[in-house]
Amino acid sequence: MKVRSKRRGAHPRRLRAILSAIGLTVTMIELGSLVGSASGQEFVPFVIPACINAERAIWMADYEPIRVDSPRLTVESGRFYRGDHRVRIWGVNLSFGANFPTHADAPDVAARLAAAGVNSVRCHHMDTSRWPRGLWNAAHGRTIEPEALDRLDYFINELAQRRICVNINLHVGREHSEYVGLPETNRSYDKISGIFTPALVEAQKTFARDLLTHVNRYRGLRYADDPAVAFVEITNEDSFFMWSSEETLRTLPRYYSRVLWDLFNGWLQQRYGSDDALRAAWSQGTRPLGQDLLENGDFQRRDRGQTTPTAWNLEQHESCRATLSPWVYQDKPALRVDVGRADDTNWHLQLTQGGFSLEQGQYYTLTFDAAAANPRSIQCGVSQAHSPWDNLGLSQQVNLTSSWQSFRFGFAGRADDTNARVSFAFSGNDTTFYLTNVALHPGGQVALVAGESLSKGNISLFQTNESRPRILDRMIFLAETEKAYFDDMRSYIRDGLGCQALVTGTIVFGPLGLYAQSGMDFIDTHAYWQHPRFPGQPWDAGNWTIEQRPMTDHPDEATLFGLAAKRLDGKPFTCSEYNHPAPLDAQAECVPMMAAFAAAQDWDGLWFYTYSHSGDSWDRQYLGSYFDIDTNPGKWGFMRAGAAIFRQERLTPLASARMIEVCNLPDELAQLAAIHLQHDQDMLDVLADAGQVRYEDMLRSRILPNYGGPVPATAGQGVPVTDLEWSVDESGKGLFQAVSPQAQVYTGHAGRFDDATNGSIRITAPEFVAVTLTPLDDKGWVPLDTAERILVTACGRCENTAMQFSPDRRTVGRNWGGGPVRIEAVEGRIVLYRGAWTCHALASNGAKTQPVPVLPDGRDSVLELSTDYETMWYLLERQKR
Repeated sequence: MKVRSKRRGAHPRRLRAILSAIGLTVTMIELGSLVGSASGQEFVPFVIPACINAERAIWMADYEPIRVDSPRLTVESGRFYRGDHRVRIWGVNLSFGANFPTHADAPDVAARLAAAGVNSVRCHHMDTSRWPRGLWNAAHGRTIEPEALDRLDYFINELAQRRICVNINLHVGREHSEYVGLPETNRSYDKISGIFTPALVEAQKTFARDLLTHVNRYRGLRYADDPAVAFVEITNEDSFFMWSSEETLRTLPRYYSRVLWDLFNGWLQQRYGSDDALRAAWSQGTRPLGQDLLENGDFQRRDRGQTTPTAWNLEQHESCRATLSPWVYQDKPALRVDVGRADDTNWHLQLTQGGFSLEQGQYYTLTFDAAAANPRSIQCGVSQAHSPWDNLGLSQQVNLTSSWQSFRFGFAGRADDTNARVSFAFSGNDTTFYLTNVALHPGGQVALVAGESLSKGNISLFQTNESRPRILDRMIFLAETEKAYFDDMRSYIRDGLGCQALVTGTIVFGPLGLYAQSGMDFIDTHAYWQHPRFPGQPWDAGNWTIEQRPMTDHPDEATLFGLAAKRLDGKPFTCSEYNHPAPLDAQAECVPMMAAFAAAQDWDGLWFYTYSHSGDSWDRQYLGSYFDIDTNPGKWGFMRAGAAIFRQERLTPLASARMIEVCNLPDELAQLAAIHLQHDQDMLDVLADAGQVRYEDMLRSRILPNYGGPVPATAGQGVPVTDLEWSVDESGKGLFQAVSPQAQVYTGHAGRFDDATNGSIRITAPEFVAVTLTPLDDKGWVPLDTAERILVTACGRCENTAMQFSPDRRTVGRNWGGGPVRIEAVEGRIVLYRGAWTCHALASNGAKTQPVPVLPDGRDSVLELSTDYETMWYLLERQKR
């Protein structure tokens, strides 16, 4: 903590003496309110209005429009520039109908965004739905709706007048297969299939041409030529290496599997030329099955008086329960598993056997027979039998039927471990199932199976128990195919259409996903903390949960560090979706933590997800969903502070920088494939292997992963820099601090502030808060101790009126309540920088309301935060002398 004063807060008797000396008399009750109490907090309404007067004290109003002849946003030395000035993107997403406000609403929406410091919007899910939620004609969905384009044209112009640029997403939710006469794909929105299927790629190009060559009637030029259209994203969250991609690829419908099969065989033909060469390459390192590592795999042995088979363990977590018994099912002796009580977390019921050793890189084969009374799924895996229970190479969903099936899964060990375990996780479903003949052997790989031949062109993309060289070749093929798709699409957009917007492909999915994006203009990623989970149907608004866990309390699991590991040195780096979704009690940590960490790591752009999903409810006064932040003061209330912290660089980058050499691309693509095979999407683990990087290192240094590209200068910025601290006490209560001469950010538990700041900030209520101090001066580099105006933003929880939580506060189902939205106002005290200060509480529209006393404390002054002011904003102004 780098506040100017280290003096502890005033004792009540000392504060009474101070007040008496200046002629003020208070009762003990009044004095108690001045030093704060630990009493429970009440929620107060805090509705930030839809129409903002930019002349109010808090809001930004100083901007030049993006004219049709303004300089374009470009990339220079791995950063965004407009003309001679570096630009950081401080943005939000607009989803579905929110991209199409009416002409009456568009100026107010743009003005409100600009007032909070937003300088870019990401136009997301425009292509998913028919009008009025999307671009497509409502009647048939085959052409773009003229009214949608007119509204988008007008809105882009209104945004540009306030220096807000747009990020056009070309493919998010459009299922082109439906409209070009192709069979249905096996993944929503044609994901994965759209990367390699020529007709789907052509449909994407056609839409890109139709949209980007459209002339904006209010600006008089094509989107492709408009400097206000600064970014184009090819496809959202779409990769051969994305979540559950292997399952998608293994189960492609025949039409699509044939296309990919032919591409793979052509690639192998070019690479090897003959069956003999291919067999020799793929046979390296293969070995036959070794000795079974498990005991009692048929479950026939039991210790006296025990129902669990010898060597096996039944894990029952929370209130979940199951029973085990010997059984004969369809003439086969087996273990019967009856589920008495299950929940939506599959590992809450597990059958496990541990205590054996695994070697990193060694190949293993898990086999078993299973059936169920009715169709159901279970999860099999091999992982550590101890904390942190990391996956050691296998995690596979298995779909059971009423008939016996034999399953065989091969994998390479991800790490050496002397206490590994096999597990079958089966909560989430109460259907009885049967299991037998479980075995785990080292070895068992195959190169080519009988009948496979290059000359016949029938080599499958997947086989059971593949050799490691075969697996790596498949990964290299997929990576090269994916990169070719993205490079071709970028070339079409930039060269074919003449669009000078900066282009990215999709977010980074692991090392090979990063390779596929290496030809883009910038690198992008997404993350959420406590994303809603849907135990039944996806996106069921009545059946969802979140975990009430502040990220501040769990730095070892924090999404921020994993994001930072996905950078590619020499390219601008952005995060175009981020949120701590409502109704998380700690959601106020979201904006300040992300702004502070991204500023310290010197990122180039942030777009929070999402400003709104709706285009016709801009003036609502309640939280609309998990993600919408426009009416969420716990997030939107910190956007102005975040703009100062990140966009205006009031928190400067960490002085130290570490270059982490991973491998040299493209020459070492095989090595990168091996890295991906070992670490999957965990880029933080990649950096840990390559450079002994731990998450704590990212609190001290900017981390710059390098893959053989040019190495730019990494010196400090020449000005005092940010200090980051993140600690958790013995009771599990965390405190995050980011402090520079120009800004201060804190999130965490009230009881931690006093000691952590040496008494400079004392919070008495509520239990968990986020606090920021940011200058409002627009004169460039202005430290807080000389700033003329300082905004203090402080908030606890945020929720609607009459919101109905479940007893464990993990969900409100459909019972979101209504307006007005409310916040927990903060009680506490802040020792100010020296000087004479006045303070006003600010209303939710940014206007000054009642004055707040600034009390003397020796040579310092103290600001008392109180629920009496019913605000999360305090404006400090230095008195002129």
